Amino acid sequence: MTKKVLIMTQNFYPVIGSAGNRMKNIYQLLNENDIQVDVLTTEPAYPNKNMYKNNLFWDDEEMNQAENITRVSIKNRHFSKHVFSRLFFYLEIMYRFFITLWKQRKENYDYILVSTPPIFIVFSALFARKILKSKLILEVRDLWPDSLVGVKAFDNKWIIKFFHYLERKMYQKADHIIINSNGFESHIKENLKKKQTSLLYLPNGPRQQEIIYRKSYQGEFRVVYTGNLGLAQDVDRLKQVAKLLSEKGIRMDIIGYGMRTGELIAYLKEHQLVNIHVHNPTTRKESLKMIENSNVALAFLNDDEVFSTVLPGKIVDYMTCKTPIIAGVKGIAANIIEDNGVGYAFAGNEVDDMIEKIVELKNNPSLLSKLEDNCTKTITNEFLWESNISKLVGILS
Repeated sequence: MTKKVLIMTQNFYPVIGSAGNRMKNIYQLLNENDIQVDVLTTEPAYPNKNMYKNNLFWDDEEMNQAENITRVSIKNRHFSKHVFSRLFFYLEIMYRFFITLWKQRKENYDYILVSTPPIFIVFSALFARKILKSKLILEVRDLWPDSLVGVKAFDNKWIIKFFHYLERKMYQKADHIIINSNGFESHIKENLKKKQTSLLYLPNGPRQQEIIYRKSYQGEFRVVYTGNLGLAQDVDRLKQVAKLLSEKGIRMDIIGYGMRTGELIAYLKEHQLVNIHVHNPTTRKESLKMIENSNVALAFLNDDEVFSTVLPGKIVDYMTCKTPIIAGVKGIAANIIEDNGVGYAFAGNEVDDMIEKIVELKNNPSLLSKLEDNCTKTITNEFLWESNISKLVGILS
């Protein structure tokens, strides 16, 4: 008998970023494996709802025609660094999901797969689990609320303590837990206490057709940064690197979005960094093309310990495009970069060392080529969606 799954997620096609792309891949590949999947999500709004009025982002006709995707409208679409503003936004999503799930209470789902953060969607999933009598698969993409503390966005110890209580309950209520970074495992097991809940490592990754096996770009040496420019990404280090690259006459392209984007653009204008080019957010296909046409890619995370558990989706995208990585990261992400020989990781504020390494790669094509080949080998062996989806299918079958 065909299994039936309800995916509950804030981020879904055509929303840009690794979370939306991840959920789209899970949806498509489960359907390809004869598992019937419905989706409950919000109307696309991140980072700017007006973006999605452009047909450019609706670039998958099969997804556009899908009839089993329910998108709820959210009145408060203001993405803010202020924690209470974001809290009300997430609470509204939870409420809208409650209403929709109640209307669908006669549906028969074997599993509910809910993606977090935000954590409050999980509580609407717990409600759905009860009324639909389904098993719950919790997908954890970030350790919340530790990441909230890590970006210094909020420090009320009593509310944080309450959030940690909700986090523990979330883990303990799940029948299965999926993680996209092995760095989350020990933290989640500690919160599970004695409960034996299966943990499944399912990293972000490319589809087979996205992997670049041979670089075609032979032009000007380029450095690229793509993705979120928020509180977790250490934009201050990115500014320093941009300034030093410009002084050395090295071109850098940035496809960025998020709450610190305006701040970065203002910095580039103030310092007249003419070699640094900022591009509007675009589709995944166009982003991957720009990464492919670059020689080195950058990634940064803040130095707080919680971010040592994270594997940013952009690092996987860089390897997909055969583009070596220079990263200001530590922990899990640094280990993957260094152990697989796909680039170099710098744990501290070693901006000068990062620039020195970029210049070395510019002047040493054979070393650059070696790192490029390691990118392709690593992504093919460890991160391919078509291979890794079998782990999730095994749970559902």
